[in-house]
Amino acid sequence: MNEIKKLTIVSKPPKGKMTGLLIVFAWIILWNIIYQACHNILTSGPIQVINWSFFISVTIFFMQEELSYKERFWHTLCGGAVGLLIAAGVVKGCVALMGAGLSHFAAISILLVIAIAALILLHPYLPVFFNNVGFCYFIVSLINSKETISSLPSNLLSLLLGSIILNLGCSALLTLYINNKKKKAVAASQEKEAAAANK
Repeated sequence: MNEIKKLTIVSKPPKGKMTGLLIVFAWIILWNIIYQACHNILTSGPIQVINWSFFISVTIFFMQEELSYKERFWHTLCGGAVGLLIAAGVVKGCVALMGAGLSHFAAISILLVIAIAALILLHPYLPVFFNNVGFCYFIVSLINSKETISSLPSNLLSLLLGSIILNLGCSALLTLYINNKKKKAVAASQEKEAAAANK
């Protein structure tokens, strides 16, 4: 079990944290501008880049603070894909069960229990695939259940692009920033040592 942490209302961020967050913010804003500028192109084909499944990936990516950037990338990509596929399976299964004579309430209840059980109970065994990211994509995908199946290829593509462009992009920028910070700290430390040795 995780230790219970004290509730913190106001806290001072660690040195350099705000710069990192500003880098992430700037990257997301840049891609939002690009998305809006190319909106007609991205949403005109049979397979489209869908706004929510593209941008929500980066929100979830940074919510998983206990994981490394590499782990976050795979948890977001694989978990999100599983959530979308399970949602499509629930909609398709519901139609099949209703065709077999079950009421809509009974059909959806049975399938939701199975889907949620899979997402929760398989997590300890396959955390990369069955996780909170999958839960999030599963729930949001079902908001408009009529389009869950027809939008599945577009949502999967959007998740993939969001993971590669936003998440890998942010990871690369933050890694460069952190490495640069470390180099400056080492250089400053060496200068202090040299100055102390010359006294």
